[in-house]
Amino acid sequence: MSTLYSSHIFMFPFRFDWNEKGFEKEFEFYKSTPVDTRIGFKLEELKQKLSKEWEFKPFNLANSSEHYNEYAYFYDYARDAIYNQDDSNDNISYLFERKDNLTNSSYIIHIKKYEKCYTYNLNIVGLSLKIFTSGVSILSIALENRSYKDFEDILRINDYGRRMYPQFIDDKSTEATKKAFLADYISIKTSDIDVTENFTFESRKDIVIGKHILEILGGQFSQNKSAKGTFYIQPILDDRMFVISWYGNDGLSSLLSKNYYVSDDWYRYVFVDNGWATVQNHDMKKRLLKEATYDRWTNYGTIYGITRYSLVVLSRDLDTLKKNSADFIPIHTKTMYLQMVTLALATRASIIRFSDEIAAIANKKEIDKLEKLYELYLTFYNRLYFKEVTHQDQGIELYDMMIKQMRIDEHIQKLDNKFTKLFEFVDLQATKEDEKSKEKLQHMFNLISGIFIFPSLMIALLSMSIYNYDQSFRSLMIGLVSIIASGFLGYFAFKKLTRVGKTDEK
Repeated sequence: MSTLYSSHIFMFPFRFDWNEKGFEKEFEFYKSTPVDTRIGFKLEELKQKLSKEWEFKPFNLANSSEHYNEYAYFYDYARDAIYNQDDSNDNISYLFERKDNLTNSSYIIHIKKYEKCYTYNLNIVGLSLKIFTSGVSILSIALENRSYKDFEDILRINDYGRRMYPQFIDDKSTEATKKAFLADYISIKTSDIDVTENFTFESRKDIVIGKHILEILGGQFSQNKSAKGTFYIQPILDDRMFVISWYGNDGLSSLLSKNYYVSDDWYRYVFVDNGWATVQNHDMKKRLLKEATYDRWTNYGTIYGITRYSLVVLSRDLDTLKKNSADFIPIHTKTMYLQMVTLALATRASIIRFSDEIAAIANKKEIDKLEKLYELYLTFYNRLYFKEVTHQDQGIELYDMMIKQMRIDEHIQKLDNKFTKLFEFVDLQATKEDEKSKEKLQHMFNLISGIFIFPSLMIALLSMSIYNYDQSFRSLMIGLVSIIASGFLGYFAFKKLTRVGKTDEK
């Protein structure tokens, strides 16, 4: 087998909602359909709905040493979020893999940039789908490059290969976009997939995910609002997939490990720029690279870079790594570091999803749905949102960088504040309702008191011996009429006092 020059994993985080009947407007759909109906599926239901293209893959610790090493790397609570080792419905996530035979499969990126054309044919080594009970999922496309060694090729693969739809359209055309960073087309070929996305305009009225992504996801996932009996999906981020990339190059790693803080090349790799560096200020570039670079192993020529949409590793080439017993570096990229990125992306995507759900509830004031949403949020908060996932120093430091770069702690705090404000609103509404109920009860009590105070007084007077009257029918009727008349007198007196009181308040 030829030498591995680089590996690339494109990760697409998205939200999903079960679309039973079809709908016209998203927010109305979120308001009218309970969240647990849209995302609350048991494992057997997921298996059945995805059975045509996807196979459930419980994690088997005994499968390989890589599996064991990866599993041992994490804390128990992180393993609970990462791995589903059985068919339990109590898992926070479920891993599915495409049933396709990936032998001789390919991910082809064709680029037409001004007068130059480039074509990259990469081997597909994995197609996986991680579904989280918070209503988000991550599609991962794992690729290997055994043909293209040049650094510029690696940059183009990362930038053009991660695109899912045009970021902008110029004069109803994607030609300008393709000259900047959009592939002319991306083709995917496996035993069951043969699709090409040309990124043409096609009178787009909404954000349309490329056919190459939708084809991998399969028929149970759709962006069509009227497609009944499918999972309606929306991108959580933007037109770019998250990129995990390892690249081995002796000369470049030796050069960049000495001046990476001011290097345009390192900036382009970390921030996934295929042309010139998109920051042209020395101080800003240096600051951004300091924040995004993990430099623990630069003396050995290995540098890590982390942004909110990339994790990249530059090291010696694979043959040199093997000679120095360091060939675990590219392996860690597709095992431990992949799992850490998955956790961070799922956390960020879930935060965005919960924010959308809160907005739907707040708009319609459907307080009865708040309890279920908050229950889902607490499950997410306790079983998916972590400050630390491993006891290993390097893992702790890398995960800290991921959390910081994705601003997850900041977003969690804002989400907590949204829930707090919503609960305060609920309490305020409840207090107002209580006050209204008390006012009604007090009003009723006063009314009854006003009606009966005069009849009671009249009965008391008539029952006293200070008056002489016989017990004839006439005397009884006079007493009864007096009592009833005094009741009406009390009622009208109460109404008069109530109107005077309201006038004084005004």
